[in-house]
Amino acid sequence: MAWEAYVLTYRAMTPIALGAYRFGFIQRTRYYAPGWTLWGAITAQLTRAIFPKATGKTYQEVGSFVRKNLPTSWAYILTDEKPACPQYEEGQLCYGSLSAAEFEARFLASCGQTAVAPGSLTAHSGTLHETEALAAYERDGKPVRWQFTLYMRKPWTNPPRCPHDLTEERIVESLKYLSIGGDRRYGLGRLQQEEAPVLQEAGERDRPVPSEWHPKSRVLRAHMPFEDVPGEMVQGRLEAIPWRWWQNKPGGAWGPGQKREVRCLYTPGSKIKEGLAGHPVVGEYGIWHWQGEKG
Repeated sequence: MAWEAYVLTYRAMTPIALGAYRFGFIQRTRYYAPGWTLWGAITAQLTRAIFPKATGKTYQEVGSFVRKNLPTSWAYILTDEKPACPQYEEGQLCYGSLSAAEFEARFLASCGQTAVAPGSLTAHSGTLHETEALAAYERDGKPVRWQFTLYMRKPWTNPPRCPHDLTEERIVESLKYLSIGGDRRYGLGRLQQEEAPVLQEAGERDRPVPSEWHPKSRVLRAHMPFEDVPGEMVQGRLEAIPWRWWQNKPGGAWGPGQKREVRCLYTPGSKIKEGLAGHPVVGEYGIWHWQGEKG
């Protein structure tokens, strides 16, 4: 088994809202796109590209294929041609070379929204809210660019049956455009591939070692499950993330499944302390897992 890595660079065509949490009437955004967000975007785009008439079951099959064969890194905005990854400098959270305040001043935007009452065509009572988003253009007019790594398993595991041969080239070509984040029906979240993908070898093992991992700095560039690493071996913070599975209900309707749980994960920017042997690998949805050294 082998892996290849494609570094994909995109230009933001519209603002991108990556919902994090609510603060009063403000819907906050993340400052990066997690792997599970990219999984959904890639699944949707790939399904539409290879199936002329896709059903709910088709999306489910392609989603399973993407989860096992096409994990990604987290997607970050590029600053000075480098990903603006979270990291701590003297105890303060930074994004690349920018402080949190500098990053927000440079890339953060917002818009007011409300629901409309049908009877009066006025704002529905209690629905006014503000949505944060990451801008499509910087203050000086430069387009905002994003980058992430797409890992490809060779050979495929359980590929979906489709009308055309499912090749690496077809997959990369189908991802020329992506729609990520929230409020996509209102035009947000559109990305267009800006540069030719850069191909890299990612090794021959069960799971690829992330190209963003540096043994000297030991900083996480993706979420990692709490149970993978003892808490005393990590400097950083945890995030509780509600996890929900979707499936077909009896009768054929498409809706939420019954299985839900809350997962605790170390956030990007957290640091693995010296003394813990091993290295991370890229798992499903792009989540990193710690793999100890084999004795």
